[in-house]
Amino acid sequence: MRDPVYTYCREILPPSVVEHAASLSFTRPGACNLALARGNLLEVYEVGLVMKKSGDDEVPSAEYEYRDAGAEEFDLPMIREDQTAPGQRSKNTKQPQLHLIGRWSLHGKIMDLRAVQRGKARGGVDRLLLSFAEAKMSLVAFDADTQGIATESIHYYEHDALKQRTFNDGQTCDLRTDPEGRCAALRLYDDQLAVLPFAAPGDLTAAKPYADSFVVNLRDAGIGVRNVRDFAFLSGYLEPTLALLHEQETTWPGRAEEAVDTCSVTIVSLDLGRNSVSVLNAASKLPYDCRTLLPVPEPVGGVMVFASSSITHVANGAISCISLLNNAAKQGIGASMQNYLDETNVDLELVLDPSGSVCTLVGSNTVVLWTQYGHVFLLRLAGNGRLIKRIVAKQIAGTDIRKNPHALTAPLWDDISILPSCATELHLVYDDDSAYLSDEQLFFIGGRSGRSLLVGVRDANTLDRAAGDSDNIVDDIDIEAELYGDAPPSSTTIKSSEREEWSASYTTTVYDEIVGTGTVVGMDIGVSAASGAAENLEMVSCMGNEWRGSLCIQQRHVQPEIVASFDLPGSPVRGVWTVRCLREYNIGGVMQAADLASLADLSDTFMVVSRDTSTSVFAAGDDLQELDRTGFYANGPTIDVGEILGYTRVVQVHTHGLRVVNASGREVQSIGFDQDQHAVFAEIADPYVLVRMRSGKAVVFEASSDSGRLREAAVPSYFEGGQVVAASLFEDVHHVLGTNREWAERNKDTLNDQARASGEALLDGDFDNLYADAAVAKKRKRGVDHAASQRQLRRKHSDDVFDDLYDEGDNDQADEEMEDAKDEGARPEDVRGDSPMFMLALTDSGDLNILRLPQFERVWTTRRLDNLLDTLTVAQVAGAKLAASDSDSDEEGAAHSHVASATHGRRVDQIRLVQLGGDSITDTHLLVLTTAGEVAVYRAFEHCAHEYMSQRAAATTSRSDLELQLDNDDGLALRFARMQHDVLAYDPEYQQKMRRVQARQEKAFAEWEERSKMQLVSKVEEERTARKRAVEKQQREETMAVADWDEGSDDEVGASDSAVVSKVVEENVETSFAAPDDIYADDSSPSKPTQNISEQPIMPSDNKAVEDSDIDEAEAALRYPLDLTRKFIVLDNLGGYPAVFVTGLRAVVVLAGSKRFARVHPVRVPVKLPPSLQPVEAKGFDAEASGLLMPGRPLVGVARFHSRACANGIVVLTQSGTLVVARLPLSAQTARGGIEFDSAWPVRCIPAGTAHGGISTQGGVAFHAGSGSYVAATATPEPFYIREPNPDIAFRQATEAAEAAGKPAPAPRTVIPEYQRHDLRTTSVPPLVPRFSIDLLSPETWETVDSYALDAHEHVAAMRTLELESAQAEGGSRALLCVGTGFVLGEDVMSRGRVYVFDIVDVVPLPGRPQTNRKLKLLYTEEVHGVVSAVGELRGNLVMSEGSKLYVRSFANDTLTSFAFLDCHTWVRTAVGLRNFLLVGDVASGLSFVGFQEEGPARLHVLGRDAHACLPVECADFLVLGQQLQLLAADAHGHLHLFVYAPRDVHSFGGQRLLRRGEFSLRSRVVSLRRVVGSTRHVCLAATADGAVHAVSMVPEKTYKRLQRVNAQLVRAVPPVCGLNPREYRAVPLHRRQNQAPRRTVLDADLLVPLYAHGSVARQREAAQRDGTTADRVLRDIVETESAFGIF
Repeated sequence: MRDPVYTYCREILPPSVVEHAASLSFTRPGACNLALARGNLLEVYEVGLVMKKSGDDEVPSAEYEYRDAGAEEFDLPMIREDQTAPGQRSKNTKQPQLHLIGRWSLHGKIMDLRAVQRGKARGGVDRLLLSFAEAKMSLVAFDADTQGIATESIHYYEHDALKQRTFNDGQTCDLRTDPEGRCAALRLYDDQLAVLPFAAPGDLTAAKPYADSFVVNLRDAGIGVRNVRDFAFLSGYLEPTLALLHEQETTWPGRAEEAVDTCSVTIVSLDLGRNSVSVLNAASKLPYDCRTLLPVPEPVGGVMVFASSSITHVANGAISCISLLNNAAKQGIGASMQNYLDETNVDLELVLDPSGSVCTLVGSNTVVLWTQYGHVFLLRLAGNGRLIKRIVAKQIAGTDIRKNPHALTAPLWDDISILPSCATELHLVYDDDSAYLSDEQLFFIGGRSGRSLLVGVRDANTLDRAAGDSDNIVDDIDIEAELYGDAPPSSTTIKSSEREEWSASYTTTVYDEIVGTGTVVGMDIGVSAASGAAENLEMVSCMGNEWRGSLCIQQRHVQPEIVASFDLPGSPVRGVWTVRCLREYNIGGVMQAADLASLADLSDTFMVVSRDTSTSVFAAGDDLQELDRTGFYANGPTIDVGEILGYTRVVQVHTHGLRVVNASGREVQSIGFDQDQHAVFAEIADPYVLVRMRSGKAVVFEASSDSGRLREAAVPSYFEGGQVVAASLFEDVHHVLGTNREWAERNKDTLNDQARASGEALLDGDFDNLYADAAVAKKRKRGVDHAASQRQLRRKHSDDVFDDLYDEGDNDQADEEMEDAKDEGARPEDVRGDSPMFMLALTDSGDLNILRLPQFERVWTTRRLDNLLDTLTVAQVAGAKLAASDSDSDEEGAAHSHVASATHGRRVDQIRLVQLGGDSITDTHLLVLTTAGEVAVYRAFEHCAHEYMSQRAAATTSRSDLELQLDNDDGLALRFARMQHDVLAYDPEYQQKMRRVQARQEKAFAEWEERSKMQLVSKVEEERTARKRAVEKQQREETMAVADWDEGSDDEVGASDSAVVSKVVEENVETSFAAPDDIYADDSSPSKPTQNISEQPIMPSDNKAVEDSDIDEAEAALRYPLDLTRKFIVLDNLGGYPAVFVTGLRAVVVLAGSKRFARVHPVRVPVKLPPSLQPVEAKGFDAEASGLLMPGRPLVGVARFHSRACANGIVVLTQSGTLVVARLPLSAQTARGGIEFDSAWPVRCIPAGTAHGGISTQGGVAFHAGSGSYVAATATPEPFYIREPNPDIAFRQATEAAEAAGKPAPAPRTVIPEYQRHDLRTTSVPPLVPRFSIDLLSPETWETVDSYALDAHEHVAAMRTLELESAQAEGGSRALLCVGTGFVLGEDVMSRGRVYVFDIVDVVPLPGRPQTNRKLKLLYTEEVHGVVSAVGELRGNLVMSEGSKLYVRSFANDTLTSFAFLDCHTWVRTAVGLRNFLLVGDVASGLSFVGFQEEGPARLHVLGRDAHACLPVECADFLVLGQQLQLLAADAHGHLHLFVYAPRDVHSFGGQRLLRRGEFSLRSRVVSLRRVVGSTRHVCLAATADGAVHAVSMVPEKTYKRLQRVNAQLVRAVPPVCGLNPREYRAVPLHRRQNQAPRRTVLDADLLVPLYAHGSVARQREAAQRDGTTADRVLRDIVETESAFGIF
């Protein structure tokens, strides 16, 4: 390979494992924030109180129930909707909920994070301190102006003078902060601490929040501390005080007889003034297995020391007690500590892993402990004062696997039993409505098995203990003297009833959860069962470990479930709308509509479908029936349809006017436009109708609640001049958009501080006089009740008005009504103040204006929206009517006339301001769609302009005219921050492609109409001939006189023909929902038309042959106006989520869940091309070339659809004319276990099967393509005992067992295998090991439908689905499941293994359970002399490893036969085949490139090896681009290495050495590599343990060099967050690099893609111009490369 190869790598899925958590007030004073570290991702949440409605809850909680594991049927956890989750209130109450504020991807893995308390002083917020490898710290603060984070300081300690060794792999970068916020300590190399002092909490006058740091070497003579294991700050001391857990003399369990009490706890004090450390006291002789510390606050004090078999309490340098957790713990306790032993908990037989367990304090004497197995214990410190006598433990969650090893351990969704990673306490300020929660402690528990929980813990006896004796920590000490008497601790036990009594007083409630996708142990790629299409792939990963695990199913696209699908024949369709309209009744002489309380359950009334030349109206419901005679305009295309006047009227906007109809479909009002005006865009928001003409003129109509009619509003004069290029309406339902005056009133202290800083103080009395207007106070109080009352008023009209509405009038009066509407225009000066309606207007200069209706008063303006800046700021402070500033707008338009050229052809197409959420979620988002198809999402946040605050401070003291102007200012205190998403939909030819598709589609439908007309005419002729023959036959048979019988005139025959056509129409127009199985029925014959084609106008002949070369851009813009389609469709309830659907070439949906963070997901609707458009002749229409079969199927219209058959669904209209009724799949918002759309990718987390709770960390999961099913290697824990080592005793035991069972005895001198021998029970606390099984999962319900149990101590080492040659299968090969196992019986027993070959066959399902139609069929099994650690496929043969040997075996006649082998070095970890090549990865000897020879004697030949042969390979695969081949390997440290085989290169020594071409660090262990074959290139997906997924592919040289130049200058130009270096983050550490330095051939796209996906246009242009290219060229390269990743 002489041609250079280049690689492109990007993180397509961020890490999700919650590793660290901290509670602080980060975003604002008094806020309850939660900071989470997920790999290199920093997330900040805010805990808010949300009203939960139990009676009418949109998110019902449900439990999962499990069947017995030994039952004959395996069942999926079924949703029980009639049950309430634990902790759910029976009344409407406020409950804590997590709201995501922001997320930032850092260029470094977060090793630890802590909160830096700044006190409760006015204006003080907490900081966040983060640590990074190898020895770095960063102090960050929240930037309220941009809603981002700002780096305040960076601290670097990677100096040679501090390093004791050349590398530091074991460095954990532990970070601790003082509880009083005085300093922080970072653990450095070996036994060194870096101390960072902070300014005094609450001191806002300090120049910087920190002082100079210093480093302390704990091994100095004055301290003498070595081998520090953990450290923690203690509270209640005058100076910062540390507790150090260390081991002076290292030991291990093998030296337990010589040294068992080697650990110590030393208390040291930090003198921040002198930068010194002094020892206060120390406690020694602690057990050798102590690992972690937990500080205990006053009044108990001291620290708790956790070991694997004991828990020790140390206070004031003395040991209070050592609580034993099992009977074997005494062997690890020295003789001098026997007097401190507490045997209260020995019956638990508990073994802790302190590094995998977390604990947190509940009160002053109770600890909640989450173990590494997911068990939850309550630990209570019992004693007097600081003297702790006992530690009582009680299990409150999790399965007691010691008592019942075979019990299920599958996680319950509403249980607090999870695999923990971190824990922190949250301090939430409760309001009056949630005062009942004030006695509850709130905790966040991070999980490693997919779920992280927000848990509330309440002690019912808190008040009772508070009223008792304060000297007694436990109130039952004096009462139960027998329990806490003078008896020796070793002989005292706790009765179970007494333990139940105090533990039962604690209740836990799960309020919220965060779904994650880690810790990942395995991953595979399969085809989604929902669509079945090969391009709809999904990733299925395994999370957790052998004790508790779950499966995670992820897919990039949102794929709605199709309820019904049918084609709409006729001219090309352009849009669809559904509306709800309430019928009105005469009640007491007043026409009133139905109550709005039932609006959510109200089904749709009409569905309107727009075509190029007509509009069709359907009666919506469970059946769609076309309506012929309605008041809707049907002779042309429709622009928009919506409801007004409290859902009692429907407005239809078409190109030539407006129509208003009622619930009966009768026309109420008609307004026509001028002849030279044609509407191209419209939007309806009760009571306003916004219409934009093709000339750029904007017209606004307002519906009057008195007359029930529309009238034109008086708009600013510049609306008439065509300066508005995009517009939208917005209703502030929740009244969250506040003004600058209101902000100043609520933040008087902030203004006073600003005035004091300038030497001017404000008096509170004078400031209060500024806001004496009562309307200001009322404005913020108006909420949902006000909006509902307004709608109620709109429904009340007089009798004479409604009588006039229902009279059928003459449509010729439309022009007169238009004039009347203009004469009755609204007078803005008569209305003042508190209207919740706003209008967004984007001018041709790029300025975005927000106007308050009906005054059209400009309340907010920003410049150059088309630049898509990161933060949109206000450009005008004081409010003024646009009518008075038209001249300014003209000048600004002239000043910004270069907008189109500056944005390189990307202009703003449409804008929309929406509030995503229900009554409790009030976040406002601004959506911007460009002409290139890009979607920008902004979140609004309250922010008062700095100029206004300065002017307010000056006006208050000077009493000038400016004060009066500021009092009348209604400008919004508003800013917008752009939200990040990874949907890159850039296409500069977006509009040209859409017009090209419409032109081609016009030709297709013209040809279809000609064919359909000929077929229909032929059918009519056949019917006419048949009827004539029937009449003649009837006449001949009749013998009676028929004087009055008409002999079949032509008129009657014509009428009969019309009846035939009408019958055809009836059968097709009344379309009912089809079954899902009939949706994709492929009918070769053309479908029947839905209406009489002869009555439709045939397209002119000059429009039939429309070719691309004949399309002029200017002419196409007029013939095919794209503005006719409103691309932003707001859906109030899409499967439980408020969402905005964006149509186009690549449809996306923007939704917000309970986390209140807008998520952007691409949408894929799996529909086929209608049969009417399929070619019927050789010269038929090519649908693929016409653009109708583009990836994702372009969507031209979406509308809500609600009926009994499809609740809260949508109706989708594709470009090809297919109408699809669909709904969102079962979501997590609706039921537990559903798909969680409120995440980076749509994800679904379910337990690992239904019969087992754990998952194999080696086998993981595999997809079987033949059946579309998944197979998982699951596990159940069981105790492990060593086997009988004496073969003679084992033979005698086997003989006795065979005789007792009536089986033949083994032959004499038979050596019984170790795994078949009996156990030796030598200990009461045996270790737990997994018992594995192979489970077959249903792809539809994900339940276990079949299971194959492995032998005891048989571990799954490898599992893959391979295509093996088989003479019995069609095509010569079939997909078989190959499993490699190994027996683990101890280090002194020779290892063995087995290989299994399974097939998945179809069987008759169980009654009522169609998903049980598949079973595992064992085809072959063989025991081998070694662990089968890797399986692969090579030319249809099985490649398997036995330790260090590699065999190639053919599978013929259901038998494996070896015919080639290869001796490897140490241990084969992976073997991947491609054609005749094999890639072999060794766990200690690097990578080998092997060739396979089939001709002659088959053999394996090593073509090349890694030159250094010391790479610990975990995974390996091939990268292919055209004729280029690259070898990809992932080592055990999380680094990717790239090799090439170049035999002609002199450095390869004839190909014997593999040449390195690059290396790339992922900073997390790679657990799986899967290669996906795309349309243009191969893509390797690397799944890491922290839940991240990286895509690796090869790119051409020109593309790489262009992107690399831009990326290189971004490293220097973009300020890094936390001061981290992007290059250093992706570079392999020096001690891990090989001697031969690789070339820079790997492009890190994690810095490049975010800038061009959601960065400002100015920054994109500047970055590209510096390297001599354009932003358009860079974006095209990125989109072309990223297109290979869009297969999910």
